[in-house]
Amino acid sequence: MNYPEYDRNKYTVWALPHPLVLHFVLNPGIAFNELFLGQRMPKITLIDKTVDKPLIERSFVPCPHCGTLHEGRLWGKSNAFGHWFGYICPSCGEIIPCLWNLTSLIILAITSPLWFIPVKLWKNKWIEYEKTRFDKVVTVPYKEVPWVKMGFFFGGFMWLFLGIGLQLFWGAFSWKLTVSSLFMCAVAGALFALIMKFWMGLRPNK
Repeated sequence: MNYPEYDRNKYTVWALPHPLVLHFVLNPGIAFNELFLGQRMPKITLIDKTVDKPLIERSFVPCPHCGTLHEGRLWGKSNAFGHWFGYICPSCGEIIPCLWNLTSLIILAITSPLWFIPVKLWKNKWIEYEKTRFDKVVTVPYKEVPWVKMGFFFGGFMWLFLGIGLQLFWGAFSWKLTVSSLFMCAVAGALFALIMKFWMGLRPNK
């Protein structure tokens, strides 16, 4: 499986050791998104720097099997979650390789006895289900992305996992900690939405 050489005059290539890709691999917080939400990042993302559009509309994911370039927005909005086995190419149906966060790999290694057999049994069925999801995908322009909702869900999932889930796991529930974590996660969700809105709206330098 080999990726071709891409036109560097047309595309900026995001792949290791690109700083943003490296951040995705090393940041422990990404493990939550990967393992619980199934949000993944492809090994290679191409950013078209020849068109004057927001970043979210200039991002493409190449398939190493058939060579097709797909809009990154195909794996956004309603199709942003549940891709534990990687992205599925809409053209050839093969798996587009994705990165793994290091913390995710450590957790997966420790918990492997719990998930190894279920994955063996259900992986192929899940891949077939993934192929059907593209029929419902709607690519949303940058100006129509629900950033507030995105921040709400991000902060909400963090709170359920960090503010409540961990307390239940350790068997020591505290209302004070629950309320304070709710506030912190709400702030984190708002910051996440603002950062994503700014970042995904970046246009190419002229």
